[in-house]
Amino acid sequence: MPFPLGRPLGVADDPKFQRDVLRSALNLLESANEPTIADYPHEAPDANGEGVWACAIELPTPEMSELESAVRSEIDLLMPRYQDARRSRGRSTFGMSGATIDQVDKVVSFAIAVAEGSGFEKVPSAASGPKWRHAMPILVRFVAEDLRAFYQEAVTSDASSRPPSQREMHTWIFQETALGQLLKQIAQQITDHDDPRLRLMRGFIIPEGFWDGDRAFGGVPAGMSPDDYVRSIRPYLIGEQS
Repeated sequence: MPFPLGRPLGVADDPKFQRDVLRSALNLLESANEPTIADYPHEAPDANGEGVWACAIELPTPEMSELESAVRSEIDLLMPRYQDARRSRGRSTFGMSGATIDQVDKVVSFAIAVAEGSGFEKVPSAASGPKWRHAMPILVRFVAEDLRAFYQEAVTSDASSRPPSQREMHTWIFQETALGQLLKQIAQQITDHDDPRLRLMRGFIIPEGFWDGDRAFGGVPAGMSPDDYVRSIRPYLIGEQS
């Protein structure tokens, strides 16, 4: 489907378009004789209308040598907005890693340690405390997702303003925030690692189009399908084998 990651029905708040996507998927049950991947023939409509989205919160421009303090400063600035969003929505997607919002400082410590080269074999000592829900190395992915969720929920807390498109959100995070720099450093550590299996995880941290190197998800070995490759490396990523 030609839809952004995280929007399986194409676009929010468009029931007609979403129903058509569901009908097309259900029709495969009648026409397909085996597991099938089929392209949906239509592009998702632009849900945002005219105008360019911009973050209403002015964050400091970070220097790389001050990356940790810059990320922590951003989180301090965004925390009131995040708490407002959590109260108004009654939920939050922060916590996939196992950390609570009160432990966000440990989540940052984890990410900084990995970005600085602590490796992908064990949880950094600076990040002890939270009841991490996943083993290494896949835990790195969920730490990154928690930080991105925090930023995304904070900057969309104002229900009266137009929400950003997914690309606008990615552009803001990866081109305008210290968090974006931090996640790119983690992705570079993955790229430089001797084990190429880690590169699949890179694509869950950096969206396609925002990684300066090759494809964010990396390549697939010759002679293997993407599905077979993912199945073959899953035990390694979830910590069941080295």
